Amino acid sequence: MTALKTALSHIRRSPYQSTLVILTLTFSFFLISGFTVLSFASQQALSFFEGKPQVIAYLSDKATSEQILALKDKLSATGKTKEVKYVSKEDALKIYQEANRDNPLLLEMVSADILPASLEISATDISYLKDLADTLEHEEIISVSEGGKKEIDFQEDIAQSLRRWTQSIRKVGLGLEGFLALECFLLILVVTSMKIALRRDEIEIVRLLGGSSWYARVPFLLEGIIYGFLGALSGFSIMYLVLTQIAPLAASFLGEVNVFPLSQEFLLALLGSTLLFSSLLCGLASFSATKRYLK
Repeated sequence: MTALKTALSHIRRSPYQSTLVILTLTFSFFLISGFTVLSFASQQALSFFEGKPQVIAYLSDKATSEQILALKDKLSATGKTKEVKYVSKEDALKIYQEANRDNPLLLEMVSADILPASLEISATDISYLKDLADTLEHEEIISVSEGGKKEIDFQEDIAQSLRRWTQSIRKVGLGLEGFLALECFLLILVVTSMKIALRRDEIEIVRLLGGSSWYARVPFLLEGIIYGFLGALSGFSIMYLVLTQIAPLAASFLGEVNVFPLSQEFLLALLGSTLLFSSLLCGLASFSATKRYLK
């Protein structure tokens, strides 16, 4: 308890220095938590698109139920498919009617007879899309267009682009977070070293009175942990306030891509891990300073 009071006294006795440290940590952990949220949201968006049918193969009118079932089993046996769904002509008509319910003229012009049945295929990994499409190219029951090309649609380019963006965001975020963590470590290291130098006479008196080296070190360690905790808490709080303002706009823009609002479990986990990481990081920086200057 005495060490904690001493640490708080150190903070109060240098208000400008303490304020600068907390503000710097606040900004750093605002960016760290913000990039973590952005990376999580982009991964959620990628998972949404990966869960959608990525390959749609339109079936010939001559395809029998046995042939369709055999093709579904063949695709599933590859181990590269997450789901293979058969869409009948009647199901295709329902989808068409739902998509064009505001245009009665188009609804009157289309019946189930002129719409093709299809197989909607989701891959376990985007890299498998090309292999699945190539497999379908050799199937006789796949419909052929007037140009002699198999009628197969797959969204490889869209999904691959989104994956590249997600990976880029993750790499940039990790690089920035590593840089900011190093900056915070060096900041606490320098500040603690300066405070030790300014209080060298006090420390010598404590030692002359029989105090151990750890007795002199603990207040500085607690001071670093307090800085880290307050900086991470305030940085996360500001990020959360910003998130509550932009989340409704982002949800409206993304439409059916259900990313926002983020789950409270994720935000609580992020808060806990940020507080723990910041406290340990700043505590380690303070320990490094005391180990070097308080022998």
